[in-house]
Amino acid sequence: MSAPPILRDVFHALRDEWGDEHDGVTFEHGPPPVERLDVMLFRAADPGGVTAFATVGMSAHPMPPREGRAGGRAELRLFRRGILQRGDEQGLVTRLANLAVYPWTQDRPLGWGELVGFGDELPAFPGCSSVLLAGAWAAGQTSTVETSVEPVRILNVVPVSELERQHALTRRPEDFFSDLLNTRDIFAPPPHG
Repeated sequence: MSAPPILRDVFHALRDEWGDEHDGVTFEHGPPPVERLDVMLFRAADPGGVTAFATVGMSAHPMPPREGRAGGRAELRLFRRGILQRGDEQGLVTRLANLAVYPWTQDRPLGWGELVGFGDELPAFPGCSSVLLAGAWAAGQTSTVETSVEPVRILNVVPVSELERQHALTRRPEDFFSDLLNTRDIFAPPPHG
């Protein structure tokens, strides 16, 4: 069965932006309506580089609406500085896949500025059991993918520590994220876990 046009558009846009993936994992028979989800992996070339993960499949269906607003469509991206162990790669792939189906398992959409907790630490991010969903933060960074169906928002998954999560709850998301960008490398775990 061929992929829906929106997913082909998302996949081609990702390849145009980042090139060919190094690896990927396909999850099939997910919670309805997500029948298939791919998590693409782009490995860092050196220890100072960034390993990137991206979902393709979440945007096949609009997310459930909330408070009378349409849920819209989105895909996830996550970045981790350095070359990762295979176990950490697989752990992050699985966490990203679980987050991608969150709108349908929790019956609520995901959007920029939201905090989502996992209950335990994310692989390769010691001390981080929550994530902030961010939009683009640098000039030229992709915030949406234009498709033949409708725009697809890119939700950048930024792991945060418990202290950072508590701080985020007291600030506007934009202000918290701006402070975070000025405080630490968001592609690496926070200092002191």
